[in-house]
Amino acid sequence: ESDSVFVFTLKFYTLLLCISFWKKPELMPFLGCRIIHLSLVHGVCQDSVFGFILYASVLCQQNKFDIDIQEACRVGRMAMSLLKSFDSAKIIPKVNFAYYGFVALHNLPLQICSSNLRKGFEVGISGGESVTIASYNSMHLLRIALLAGENLLSNLKEADYHIEIMTRFRNKLVMPYLQAYRDTISTLIDRGESTSAKVICTEVEEAMASSAVYATRHKETVYLNKLLQSFWLGYSQRCHHYAKKSLEMKLLGRHNKLMILWYAALNSFRGIKNSNGNGSQFVKVRPLYKEAMSALRSAAELSPWNFRNKVHLLEAELYSFERKNHQAKSAYSAAITSSSCSRYIHEQGLACELAGLHYKKIGELETAIELLQKAKDCYKQWGSQLKVESITQQMDRISSSA
Repeated sequence: ESDSVFVFTLKFYTLLLCISFWKKPELMPFLGCRIIHLSLVHGVCQDSVFGFILYASVLCQQNKFDIDIQEACRVGRMAMSLLKSFDSAKIIPKVNFAYYGFVALHNLPLQICSSNLRKGFEVGISGGESVTIASYNSMHLLRIALLAGENLLSNLKEADYHIEIMTRFRNKLVMPYLQAYRDTISTLIDRGESTSAKVICTEVEEAMASSAVYATRHKETVYLNKLLQSFWLGYSQRCHHYAKKSLEMKLLGRHNKLMILWYAALNSFRGIKNSNGNGSQFVKVRPLYKEAMSALRSAAELSPWNFRNKVHLLEAELYSFERKNHQAKSAYSAAITSSSCSRYIHEQGLACELAGLHYKKIGELETAIELLQKAKDCYKQWGSQLKVESITQQMDRISSSA
């Protein structure tokens, strides 16, 4: 009898955890620690696994970079190994959502995270009773697949499928998130000229008014997507604006903060001009560059796969900015190689593009054309007609001036 009381108590706490994700996230550390304490006293059951992972995920969500993420990842890995001891099909949706959506992306390749979030979504939908948790997998999947550089046309098809499923199940709270990522995917393909679609979310304003947590999380998603769109479209001032708005948020998630710092630091080298047409934005945001490099180097120690290429590309941009051409060439080459090894095709294309612009700047036009052609090939594989056309125009300008 005591065992059954313990099991039902943990189920009750895990239900509270799922509710508090939207309503009162400050309760999540307490509930996770309570599950861990009860498990240590009474023994481990399958719901204990969720408690351990929630503890790790709460640590990973902290956007202060002095938090021991390596310890959090160890706890997460231990919990996932415990999962093999149980008939775990029923808890896969919530475990995969918490582990691969918050923890694993700090030490495992993003491609593995997106694959397991797909599994969490599919198991949750097929189980029927886990549709809400399946929707959490869906939100994280679209974000991570986008950041991992998975093919944009496939991402668009997947986004439409998820939106259709959530519409069928009347899960309207996640629709603004899914639509935000869909809009970004559509923009990156062709500016939305032939791929745009609008989903009317009639309950969003009501949800935002009734929950400050929902409003904050929705705002974080909007800012991230606007930043991504602005960066890839080449709108430097707009990108700087959304990066600043994002970094001012107190509850900004750790992984989002890492990605925003990276894009913001890269954007700073584009030389945003002030209203008089003078001055470089990089001079103003040099402290941001230092923060980005410090955070990304620490992240790369734990996951070279996910972050090493980003460190190399930022180093290359600084060397190019300081006219240290020999070091810049080496760093660009390292960024291209590491992006290729990690299969981040969009970031490989970006590294080739920025390297091409560097070689153009120093007058090595033949090499510049070769690198821009490689960037074009990468962007084509990514599925971004927008970037293919942009690179083609840059190559034409170089050829005409040669």
